[in-house]
Amino acid sequence: MAICRIIETGATPEQYDQVRAKLGVNDAPPPGNSLHVAALGDDGKIHVIEVWNSREDADEFGKKVWAIREESGLGGDAPPMTYFDVHKVLQ
Repeated sequence: MAICRIIETGATPEQYDQVRAKLGVNDAPPPGNSLHVAALGDDGKIHVIEVWNSREDADEFGKKVWAIREESGLGGDAPPMTYFDVHKVLQ
């Protein structure tokens, strides 16, 4: 079942772009990801909304992101994430 994941990254736009570049997914979604939106919040930090084919796909990619964040000195506590089962996606 497809899932929606909302992440409060705590990252600045520059940090977000740095992590994406190191992951090698700059403008292309990784396998299993059908939608990725990075939005700038009032706090100046990036908030991400994603749709994944499965929770497993999302979690697997999340492990890669976390490794890059730690390698880049952006580790710390895991950012808050909320998961929802997708009912419908319109584009």
